[in-house]
Amino acid sequence: MKYLRGSLVVLIGWYLLALLMHSPIIPYPHAVFVFLLSTMQTTKTYLHLLFSLYRIAMGMALALFFAIPTGMVAGRKKRLDQFISPVLYLLYPLPKIAFLPVFMVLFGIGDLSKIILIAVIVFFPAAVTIRDGVKEIPMQYLELAKAYRLTPRQVITDIVWPAILPRIFSSLRITLGISLSVLFISENYAATYGLGYYIMNNWVMAHYVGMYAGIVLLSLLGLGLYILLDALEKVVYPNEMR
Repeated sequence: MKYLRGSLVVLIGWYLLALLMHSPIIPYPHAVFVFLLSTMQTTKTYLHLLFSLYRIAMGMALALFFAIPTGMVAGRKKRLDQFISPVLYLLYPLPKIAFLPVFMVLFGIGDLSKIILIAVIVFFPAAVTIRDGVKEIPMQYLELAKAYRLTPRQVITDIVWPAILPRIFSSLRITLGISLSVLFISENYAATYGLGYYIMNNWVMAHYVGMYAGIVLLSLLGLGLYILLDALEKVVYPNEMR
């Protein structure tokens, strides 16, 4: 219901803007949705959506693969944190999209360079928030773990992991919007499939209804991923653990 209310507000604003502008550059929402429904009957539109979903999902998975151990090590080992944290702080503020040409040279112009770019964007905030989550674990828990002679694996699974799970999901929510923006830009280079390519290709052809249909699809992709993150969090981190 909350998503329907939000969508209604956006649609009202869209209609008002289309009425005020009265220009083909801003088509009416119903025209866009009619076009979108007709194009969804073709396989090519699904391919654009699936390629974008594949790139952003792989980028996030790759980022977490490196961010989780990096954040855990930095949070638990002070000496290593003195080396890891300055590197994170130095590279975190840099605009990652500037590295797209570098990644394209190093990893080719295909999907790999786009996936790595998204992974780099997600990695830094995830690593920092995971490190902070580990540092905020009360010392009493760790002392009790020593008293009960828990193995390092038990400490990680029973104490550290529950502490960093909320941090992981928070960092993914924060970086998802940025990742979609970067995905849009990256798919304008050496791509024949993807929502970024779909939007810009329609823009070049002055097919504004198709352009807005791609924007709607990109927005729905982001909404679907946010809903999926919320659902996954409820499964792996239920209310009784909070």
